[in-house]
Amino acid sequence: MGLFRRSRQGGERTRVFFATDVHGSERCFRKWLNAAEVYEAQVLVLGGDLTGKLLVPIVADGGGWVAELHGEQVRAADDVELEALRGRIRMMGRYDLVLTAEERDRLQDPEHLKSVFRTVMHDGVARWMELLTQRLAEKDVAVFTMLGNDDEPELADVLRGAGAATYAEDGVVELPGGYPMVSVGFSTPTPWQTPRELPEDELAERIEGLASQLDDPARAVFNLHCPPADTHLDQAAKLDGDLRPVVDSAGPVMTSVGSTAVREAIERHHPLLGLHGHVHESPAIQRLDGTVCINPGSDYGDGVLRGAIVDLEPDKGVRTWQLVQG
Repeated sequence: MGLFRRSRQGGERTRVFFATDVHGSERCFRKWLNAAEVYEAQVLVLGGDLTGKLLVPIVADGGGWVAELHGEQVRAADDVELEALRGRIRMMGRYDLVLTAEERDRLQDPEHLKSVFRTVMHDGVARWMELLTQRLAEKDVAVFTMLGNDDEPELADVLRGAGAATYAEDGVVELPGGYPMVSVGFSTPTPWQTPRELPEDELAERIEGLASQLDDPARAVFNLHCPPADTHLDQAAKLDGDLRPVVDSAGPVMTSVGSTAVREAIERHHPLLGLHGHVHESPAIQRLDGTVCINPGSDYGDGVLRGAIVDLEPDKGVRTWQLVQG
């Protein structure tokens, strides 16, 4: 299939580009699609938390449309300006929805808002998968997607519908070069009670159910959304009972929010590579018992795509790795 490039040392190189936690930012998603060409990658992996968290109503008022961005009203006078406004909202990682004033008022009903939000998330992911297929269907690149803890479970079927990508959580998949990849997008419990959370013992069981299928775990990639506990990849601000950051004389108090199940799985199986996300503010690379573990972090709100480039070679394993952003 022409998926490999010859390295300077003469071995077959498989270059992986990994990004995660784009949270509805169309700018970040498009950059991820372009990364195969920009970084000469044979593999693209999107590590979960695809969906956004905010809905921006665009309300028709007789003289055009109006929306609120950053506390200020933004107007669109005609169809051209309306499309530009919708694009601007999408690039910010938010969902646009054109409504009448009456339809906007109905959003005050929590159950109705929940239903509308699920619809716009579904439509947004479906649009992305159509774009993915258009851009990558004819390319020599292996593409893998999965959900994260913030994504609604039913969106897995939307990802499965992308003909140019493989939904990685359906089982052990194989990267070009013969590297098996285990993927689990669930996280441990969070204060926000997101849709896909598991207690540590159930997360451990799910990871082990996949890892036990590996003939040679030492050649594997563990694509686990939650980072391993007590590492540089999982440090976040400690929160009080009101979900406010705890601050002392030195500033915000940081704490580990990663998973012991993930850490124990890595220490038990010693995979080549760990790909992680979930904790946006903790971009880092760290060796854990021989495994190169990476969390590229996330700046989706500013439209900045953080990612990791990793070169795999048969004789060297993980030969090079680098965090990038753009």
